[in-house]
Amino acid sequence: MLDKNYNFSYTISVDRLVNAISGNEEEKPSLYQQAANYFKQEPVNKQKLQLIKTEMQQVLSAKKEQSGKEALKLEANVEQLKRKYNHELRVQKESRITRLNDAVSMCLNLLSLSEGENFEDTQLKSAKFLTTLVLFSPGKGKKLAELHHKLKPAYKAVLSLRVLDKLVLDGVVKNAYMMKNYDPEKRFEPEGSDYICYTQAVILPIMLAAVFQDVGLQHPDLVELLEGKKGEKDRFRLLEKDEREKMLRLNYEYTIDYLQNGLGCQQASDKIIQEDVSAFDESEKQKLKFQLGLVLDANSSKLGTSEIIKIPQIYTSVVFSTKRDYQRKSLTTASILIEQLAIKKVISGPIAKVFVDIVGQFPLGYGFVYIPKDMRGEELELYEYAIVSGLNPKLVDEPICRPVTKNLMFLTHGKTMVMEKNINLHFPVARKKLMKIDPKRLVEIMQKLSYDFKPSESAGSVPDYWEPHNYFFVEGNQNLWSRGG
Repeated sequence: MLDKNYNFSYTISVDRLVNAISGNEEEKPSLYQQAANYFKQEPVNKQKLQLIKTEMQQVLSAKKEQSGKEALKLEANVEQLKRKYNHELRVQKESRITRLNDAVSMCLNLLSLSEGENFEDTQLKSAKFLTTLVLFSPGKGKKLAELHHKLKPAYKAVLSLRVLDKLVLDGVVKNAYMMKNYDPEKRFEPEGSDYICYTQAVILPIMLAAVFQDVGLQHPDLVELLEGKKGEKDRFRLLEKDEREKMLRLNYEYTIDYLQNGLGCQQASDKIIQEDVSAFDESEKQKLKFQLGLVLDANSSKLGTSEIIKIPQIYTSVVFSTKRDYQRKSLTTASILIEQLAIKKVISGPIAKVFVDIVGQFPLGYGFVYIPKDMRGEELELYEYAIVSGLNPKLVDEPICRPVTKNLMFLTHGKTMVMEKNINLHFPVARKKLMKIDPKRLVEIMQKLSYDFKPSESAGSVPDYWEPHNYFFVEGNQNLWSRGG
């Protein structure tokens, strides 16, 4: 996915994780490629087992009519077929366990990239991860929808965990299963070896539910529905009502199948003593039940626990829209949509508020244009650029951001600031302050702040946002975060 040089090691790690989930890997299939292979092979695998069972039944029936050596011969055939059946079962189970282990490994990698040693450090690392994903998108291009489709799963998973943590801290979560093994002192210990620890029992199922929420789209039936028999259709086109209804129904059906049968439960390792195997198996069943419940309820009108993944999914569908007419400035409508759905009681009002408080009105990675101030606090007659870089703003419409220009020159470093509403050119009140500036001066400012300035595209107007993708992929510009503020 990265096509530029001089990327930080962290940026490269995020890129690799995205490709591990939904890329087109040659050396090792991505998680979504594994799902596509499962859907293709599942009918064949079921048929293999059924054919062996049918043959076994035929031999058993024939054995009833025989005696002596002929009966013994048929009995040997039955035993051979049993071994063949068990071998095929074992091969299919090993494939399932491999897929599940790969998915869990990805989740642990995602946790290492987005979580720290405590709540505060985690907010910083998650902001860094989420912003990086948004800045991977150039905001335009023929393959933008395909790119956004790849970026969604990891983005949803991290947002879901931030919602979970805030709800737990606020005492909103009442789900007995979720709170059973919660220990605030061990919350950010992802490598916990205890199979019933909070990370294993709650965090991983939520991540898997979020990452694989739309994995059913990899099924051949849905690939044909979306792309046509010969790939002649645009899979990201606006679907007709009946097509959309069928797509949603099948996606849900196949997603549940994959979570339940394509991934399923972990197998007890040899390190677990025999007496604890049954307890392990029971805990795995409960985890899977919890995970399936999240996906099931997120696809219904039911309010509650499932909104931990449902609300991030709705929000992500705007931030990483796959509509062909996508425009970057529409990012600011993502939180507005969440608030509107809460008013209509489509989603929970309290959970929606928690979510918007976390992300603010302006998504991470959004490019701000603002009016700077001089040493005396007086507003200057020009504008500068900044990037939203922090979660949990004190006011939802005054985001935490990192200025990336000063005196109309791009910076490789800077100090985090809160963007006051009265100088944020997203708002008409702030833009009016610069309307009196000579249009020629505005063109000069635009020229200094553009990597690919084209005079024909500028009418000397005051911009309300800017595109930071190109800035981010210039050497040295990927260090937008610091613990010092």
